[in-house]
Amino acid sequence: MILKIEDLEMRFGDNLLFERVNLQVKEGEKIVLIGPNGSGKTTFLKILNGEIEQSDGKVFFFGRQMGTLSQFRMDKDRTLYEEGLLAFDMAFYYYEKAIENAAKKDIDGYDLALSNAESLDVYSAEKRVREMLKGIGFSEKDFDRKISTLSAGEITKLEIAKLMIMDPDLMILDEPSNYLDIYGMEFLNDTIPELKGAVIIATHDRNLMERIPDKIWDIDFGTIRSYDGKYSDFLLQKENFLKTIENKTKILDKKINETQKAIKRYREWGRDKAIKQAKSKEKLVEKLSEERKDFEFEKRKTFTQIKFQTKGVSEDVILRVDDLDVFAGNKYIGKFSFEIHNGQKVALLGRNGIGKSSLLKALISKKEALDWGPNTRFAFVDTVGADRSRKQMIEDIWELVPLWKDFEVRKYLGRFGFEGNDVFKEISSLSGGEFVRYQLAKALIDDPNFLILDEPTNHLDLYMIESLEDALSRYAGAILFTTHDLKFAEHIADLYFIMDAEGLHKFENYEMVEDFLRSSFNNAKVLSTSNEDFEKKRRIKNKIKKLEAEISKGEDRLNILNEKIKDLESQMLSCTDHYKLVEILKDKEKIEKEAEEIIRQIYEFEEEKRVLEEETL
Repeated sequence: MILKIEDLEMRFGDNLLFERVNLQVKEGEKIVLIGPNGSGKTTFLKILNGEIEQSDGKVFFFGRQMGTLSQFRMDKDRTLYEEGLLAFDMAFYYYEKAIENAAKKDIDGYDLALSNAESLDVYSAEKRVREMLKGIGFSEKDFDRKISTLSAGEITKLEIAKLMIMDPDLMILDEPSNYLDIYGMEFLNDTIPELKGAVIIATHDRNLMERIPDKIWDIDFGTIRSYDGKYSDFLLQKENFLKTIENKTKILDKKINETQKAIKRYREWGRDKAIKQAKSKEKLVEKLSEERKDFEFEKRKTFTQIKFQTKGVSEDVILRVDDLDVFAGNKYIGKFSFEIHNGQKVALLGRNGIGKSSLLKALISKKEALDWGPNTRFAFVDTVGADRSRKQMIEDIWELVPLWKDFEVRKYLGRFGFEGNDVFKEISSLSGGEFVRYQLAKALIDDPNFLILDEPTNHLDLYMIESLEDALSRYAGAILFTTHDLKFAEHIADLYFIMDAEGLHKFENYEMVEDFLRSSFNNAKVLSTSNEDFEKKRRIKNKIKKLEAEISKGEDRLNILNEKIKDLESQMLSCTDHYKLVEILKDKEKIEKEAEEIIRQIYEFEEEKRVLEEETL
């Protein structure tokens, strides 16, 4: 055991985050921490690493080294690469000590120091630092950059890389997906399981939750419970737990109801003994009601209330982009060409800083130069750079629809989960989930049939992300969206664009996206050289789909012909006219010939399909 938590409790004044928390972590165990925004995930992790003190309970750490992002103090004059090498400072110290001892002819001191240096992987230090820095999302040209030039997000990425290099007895990570792109998260997914030390990581990334954990810790119902296995295992266990809670609640409600009826009867009798019985029963009701509070569900505002009225359009192509030059300020991103079709949902993926948001904004700023469908009405939802003004939501909406009455605005905002006095909230005070819901409300007010979304899952917890998926899946119009959440992309998109230095790579299914990303992760050169292979696979899969359609079409025609042959054979049995019989025979031979030709074609199609399928293996 590396960590033990006993009866942990955390309160802020009267606000209880969690209590009765009893958990433990074994050596090398990988644990994912989940819970709604505001449930106390970050607070819990800060208690574990000693940054803040709990209200009650104890935390025991039995290892030598706990790794957290807050532990690093960086020299702004060092380069990125030099800072990375500091993760091996003890290895270098012992190696230099070994050299000093060798110069002094201290053989025993030399052997001891060299053994310590080798145990800390001194010989692979530079190789591992390069691998970690590149894996987490830095390029070779970044290695000579001074720390002073790095953004806050880049510094956090560097801290994550250093933690991975150190591989402490226990590593604690809080929402790394807030700082990493899809390649960085793929790197985490592949690297964390290989670490010797234990890991506790708070995340809403379902790819990571399905691949790395031995356990999932869930903050809910005022405590933290542990579930064995991956995210899919957790969902089944949590569902069973919720059913148990529901049954307990029903039993308690029944007891409370029966007891209250008994109290009413005792008081109606009015005798002293009956009054005493009533008071005794009232205490029981208080006790049962208090017990029931432990099982109360917290109502979460999600996207399930959103009702779309949008319908698709008649045209097939709603946006055609030809040789669009895209810039990020003065930096040239590239030239892009693509089409978006009616009802299509397209995920735009790529590294942070590659230009995804710039491409979306170019569609808006240069809309007059683009080829839009005649009935296309688009809306841009910016959750990254949108203005968080001091206006109230109801005031902001009224500026868009000044002729609407008060109740109409309230009713509209109610569709997005803003009820009662919620409509008077200032936009600047909205939480991450509320802000995304409000931005969608503004975007959908004119019933657009094409949504352009920039990182819609930013600042959303797991429950919000999953409900947003459901909502957008119900949307009848087209969607073009950026995201670093691959599961979100997989569940919504039917087409994928991956942006890199070479341009846009187009994939029609998620499996090909995974292949491309994994190849890119394993070998950076694949980004610029492997697209031909992926395009070949895509063409083969499209060809297979076409062949399957031809086979199905042929089988349907064959069934029709067989029915005609049976009908003609029945006519032949009852026919007494010689000339008519000859005509029936001719018709039958003609149909049988067509059937034989179709059987031959189906055989050829199936053979061609088999060969193509072997090529994709």
